[in-house]
Amino acid sequence: MKIKGCELKNETVLEIGRFAILWNCFESEWCNNKCNPYVIKKIADSIQLDGSKQANLATVLNKRRSWFGQLRSDYVRKSLHPDNARNSSEDDMAIMCRFLEQSGDDLACGCLLVIHRIRNNLMHGLKLLCQLDDQIELFRAANEVLESIR
Repeated sequence: MKIKGCELKNETVLEIGRFAILWNCFESEWCNNKCNPYVIKKIADSIQLDGSKQANLATVLNKRRSWFGQLRSDYVRKSLHPDNARNSSEDDMAIMCRFLEQSGDDLACGCLLVIHRIRNNLMHGLKLLCQLDDQIELFRAANEVLESIR
């Protein structure tokens, strides 16, 4: 499918569309249409996420991190927060790192903070359109997590 002069796979467009809809549902149902890191930290303990789907998202992120040869902290600081992006707090970045490590008692919070970053990067134009096909696994894994929310 050609979008803005860039050829994208139909499955990529479908997964990104699913992501947008699933995020909308999450934000509406759990965040009163005002999702931010503060709200995520406030609600994370009351949300049930499928642990295997969370772990899969962490695996996908760590695979991407290894492509760039980055430490977890550098991946969170630089890849999840590209140039011109609003930086998360140091505490939030530490929670995201623990999620990538799959350690600590705040995995659901870290998972949702990471998905929030993916959402921000997509919706605020920081992703390169022609690189979206390379991120289909990322969107699939995030979608699985969002669909598992109870």
